[in-house]
Amino acid sequence: MTASPPVEGSSAIPAEPIGTRLSNEAPLPGRWIALAVLALAQFVLVLDSTVVNVALPSIQRQFDLPEARLAWIVNGYGLTFGGLLLLGGSLGDLYGRRKLFMLGIGVFSGASLIAGLAWNADIIIAMRFLQGAGAAMAAPAALSSITRIFTIPKERTKALGTWGGISALGGTLGAVLSGFITEYQSWRWVFFVTVPVTLIALALAPKFVPESRAPSRPKLDVLGAILITSAIGTAVFALLDKGAKAWTDPLLLAQLAGAAFLVVIFIAWEKRQTMPMVPLDIFKNRNRVVGVTASVLFGSVLSTYFFTTTLYMQTVLGFKPLKTGAAYLPLGLIILVAFPIISAVVGRIGVRVVMTTGLLSGMSGLLVLSTLQVDGTYRGDVLPGMILVAIAAACGFVTFTIAGVDGTTEENAGIASGILSAGGQIGSALGLATLVSIAVSVQVSEAALQIPRSQALVDGFAAAYQVGAGILLVGAVIAAVFLRSPASNTAATAAKLSASN
Repeated sequence: MTASPPVEGSSAIPAEPIGTRLSNEAPLPGRWIALAVLALAQFVLVLDSTVVNVALPSIQRQFDLPEARLAWIVNGYGLTFGGLLLLGGSLGDLYGRRKLFMLGIGVFSGASLIAGLAWNADIIIAMRFLQGAGAAMAAPAALSSITRIFTIPKERTKALGTWGGISALGGTLGAVLSGFITEYQSWRWVFFVTVPVTLIALALAPKFVPESRAPSRPKLDVLGAILITSAIGTAVFALLDKGAKAWTDPLLLAQLAGAAFLVVIFIAWEKRQTMPMVPLDIFKNRNRVVGVTASVLFGSVLSTYFFTTTLYMQTVLGFKPLKTGAAYLPLGLIILVAFPIISAVVGRIGVRVVMTTGLLSGMSGLLVLSTLQVDGTYRGDVLPGMILVAIAAACGFVTFTIAGVDGTTEENAGIASGILSAGGQIGSALGLATLVSIAVSVQVSEAALQIPRSQALVDGFAAAYQVGAGILLVGAVIAAVFLRSPASNTAATAAKLSASN
């Protein structure tokens, strides 16, 4: 579950007046079935971002994986999903959204099957990268299709709300479903369970989902996608490969410098393109910059929260997978209940207040979690911090979107949403790599002092939570200082975009 908005690639969701027909075409007769097909696929894509978390300790035990390599099972998906997201949207606009949706779902389904059959950890990690690539093709094509299938504004709003509810349900049920499957079957079924669902969507799409393309043929920025994905991948690899090496290790510094160099090349390349993957002028709006920055920072911390908290509950507290999955139910329920409330009140008290409060709530939750004990309990050590993190997530899902699409027009609302969503995924990959590396450094240093393994694990988790709290404090300060009241056209656009959270 990431604090990122929906994705449309290069297609915008227009902020049309209520009651205005968006197209002269008659409504599609099977449009609600088409929505069910697309929402079913979206459910699986969102589910897959969290469903592996509770299964991680089981995978770790079977293949004897260190935490740095274990993190790749999470990061492989987020890295390619975020890095290729905007390219996937452009491919759908150019070659056909239904075609890209089906191709993406096919790739995702095949990778899921192979991951479940994997005979070593390298196969699982490789398939997670491939799953992310498939999701990057399918997700923007699906949402763009919905905005074109529903031409009546009231129906479109209802469709997007349904899409949003399905997305939230997928993120919430991921950890719970993972616990049930791992407890009674095997971690392999965490991957197998998505295959029949995606095959159903694949079989029904040709009959019920109409094909559509962009009116003009967009130019593909393939090199831009390769550069930014390579830059993030290089940084993630360097951080997860750090292990016991010092932060001043020459190879580590060289790898991080190489990643920074690729980012510089990416920016220079984008400046020269007439149709760049990431139009840099979209960041001229201060609120958009704050929205994307906050999404990246929060995404980096939320991914680490799931990773470390799951390991703590199973490895230290001795929870079984089913109990671990059920332990996340309060988080999902709080988000589902709080989301519509926050959406309703944000216009009254302001985006800056809600975003800042949410980030501070998340910071407080991580600080509470940093006091975890080896002999701790769920109610005393895990639940209080989880409640605060859930409130932070609900605030973030609403306000990051509103700020991230501030002042956008019909032409660039979609790309702004795509950048925001990609930022959340990329932040998740980078943050998990960084904070896991910090935790491992603490654990290795304490092991050298012959501190018991369980205590070293807890101290490493605590260090990651503390750094994560610092990251959210930076985000809160940025929001409090730099956010301004959104432009008047933002609320209608953001309401539609944030619906898919």
